[in-house]
Amino acid sequence: MSKINPLFFALGIPVVVIVILVAIIAPRMGGGGKFAELTPFSVDAYRKDWATLQGNSYRLDCQVEQQLAFVEGRGRVLAVKPIEKDPTRPSGRIPIFVPAGSADSFEVGQRFKCKLRVTRDLLVVEALERF
Repeated sequence: MSKINPLFFALGIPVVVIVILVAIIAPRMGGGGKFAELTPFSVDAYRKDWATLQGNSYRLDCQVEQQLAFVEGRGRVLAVKPIEKDPTRPSGRIPIFVPAGSADSFEVGQRFKCKLRVTRDLLVVEALERF
């Protein structure tokens, strides 16, 4: 029976661990988080004709600019600034509705990845996560 060289274990085990960690972490670094499978929300398309987006779900990466309204038991309306991949084309602020039941607190400057559903001309947050 042949002996296994100890150098194999000394170099092989860390390499296997690194490969496993990269396989776990790399998809999260892709930018979408748990909403990676959703289509990114297009502010330009929404402003041109929101009716074409109605009923669909999208991913929106945004930063809270201001709370516009809060009604106990119903939810809140936030003004958010989309985080654009192309900073030369800023899209301005858009309002989103966060229904009651969200345990998150919202402060100016916080960043969120949201799963949005376009309902009529309202952007309703179905789920969100901070980043």
